[in-house]
Amino acid sequence: MKAIRILLTDRAATFGSGIILFLVAVAILAPWIAPHPGDVNTFHLMNRLQPPSAENLFGTDRMGSDIFSRILFGARITITIAVIAVGVAVIIGVPIGLLAGYYGGFLGGFLMRTSDVFLAVPQIVLAIAIAQTLGPSLENVILALSLTYWPFWARLVYAETRALKNQTFVEAAIALGASDFRVIVLHILPNTASAIIVRTSIGMGATILTAAALGFLGLGAPPPTPEWGRMISESREYLPEAWWYATAPGIAIFLVVMGFNLLGDGLRDILDPKTRRRGGK
Repeated sequence: MKAIRILLTDRAATFGSGIILFLVAVAILAPWIAPHPGDVNTFHLMNRLQPPSAENLFGTDRMGSDIFSRILFGARITITIAVIAVGVAVIIGVPIGLLAGYYGGFLGGFLMRTSDVFLAVPQIVLAIAIAQTLGPSLENVILALSLTYWPFWARLVYAETRALKNQTFVEAAIALGASDFRVIVLHILPNTASAIIVRTSIGMGATILTAAALGFLGLGAPPPTPEWGRMISESREYLPEAWWYATAPGIAIFLVVMGFNLLGDGLRDILDPKTRRRGGK
């Protein structure tokens, strides 16, 4: 409850949380709140590229489908990509960081050098290369993002573990005969949770932005799937006349990414008292 009260006092974090909750609600309720749920993936050539109106709030696209309905259903794809890709990256990166930081030596050096290989190439470039090799599909986008993002969590947890390993409570647990597994899981991991949570929130926004970039390049979910990045890509040849075609999905991406970033900043203030005190001066 105290954490919630602190979060609510931060207007930016509250606004970000509201955006994310709204996105989740839209993704769940899309079939019921979309004005034209049956026309999301169908062609209506007589109704193509119509400007915003009472019938089509955000206008129609090149297929004649309602853009507002496609954005609502696209929220489902956005949530799916972000949750699965970041979840897999955390599952891979956190154990690697814990093992490398706790044991060090050859194992730690090998694991961190492996992460350095992935970090040596810009993530968007590596994701494009993987997605291009595997072919355009939603599953391959998720795989490409997972394989390129895990080093961020590995590096973060590695640094936290190295600092915690020499703390008195860890040394006391080892002196009392606790196994390495018990020390790592019950003493070190919980104390890295705050950093992992903050990084995960910010990582969700970065994942959504990169997924949109892959969709823009034609490496995301194949058409006519309502994916926001692909919608912007398809709108290029109709600009500037059909300005609404690119504007609506662009604003959706902007708001969602901003929401996760604002929430990440708020969580950092809650979970890191030193940061909060500095901000309060």
